[in-house]
Amino acid sequence: MCQNDSVVSFKFIQVNIYKGKYLDALLEFLKSENPDFISMQEVTTGAANFYEDKGANLFDLLAKKLNYRGVFHFDTKFSDAANSFFGNAVFSKWPIVKSQVVELKTFGPITLFEFNNNVNKIWENIARHMLDATVALGDLKIHAISIHGRRTAPPVDDAENIRQAKLVATYLRSLKDKPFVVGGDFNMPQGSQVIKIVSEVSNNLMADVKITQTLNPKVHELGEKGYLVDFIFTSRHFKKISIEVPQVTVSDHLPVVAQLEI
Repeated sequence: MCQNDSVVSFKFIQVNIYKGKYLDALLEFLKSENPDFISMQEVTTGAANFYEDKGANLFDLLAKKLNYRGVFHFDTKFSDAANSFFGNAVFSKWPIVKSQVVELKTFGPITLFEFNNNVNKIWENIARHMLDATVALGDLKIHAISIHGRRTAPPVDDAENIRQAKLVATYLRSLKDKPFVVGGDFNMPQGSQVIKIVSEVSNNLMADVKITQTLNPKVHELGEKGYLVDFIFTSRHFKKISIEVPQVTVSDHLPVVAQLEI
């Protein structure tokens, strides 16, 4: 973070971590980028990990290795793996004074086999939420939010996706004049109704850039389709200094890195 009189600049990274499949590379990348905030999805524990250590709590491991404050919430529970979870996290260099979970969909528990193999399109039905961490940068309070949107393959603006998008928009609208930054794997592309609904109540930082894809073409099963599904949205308080999508294999998604001013 850089502060000059009344202007504060900081770096925000959005990344779906793919259950820790490339955790060592992810840690190296995040340390090199040194962001002020990180929004994460697919943060797992136990047998849900793609990380080699099936006993690891990836949230705790990341917080310790990065030396960041953080909050984690899981909403997918596994009936055959009691200590295994799947959820969202927010990390911050700065004190987190409050956190709130906004439920978008409840479902479960399910089995790990159903989850890993998308049995009966289980990914369309699993629980979803927004995780909002209120961060204190001195007297300035910022809502740093992580979202993992519902996945259909291919992405489609069906009734359930629209319903969840409206819940997101309603919550962001409820923040009124409070500054917020949202990072998320929305599982929906630019131009979809879902993204338009969220954009109506926020600034879509991906709207006027030449970035066309955030799925890692080397890893993701839909990587050759060219989908841009990872977004950063902000309240009107922020000025975008830069935004980029580094071509690094830290996940089956590519990270989104934004430099912002308020």
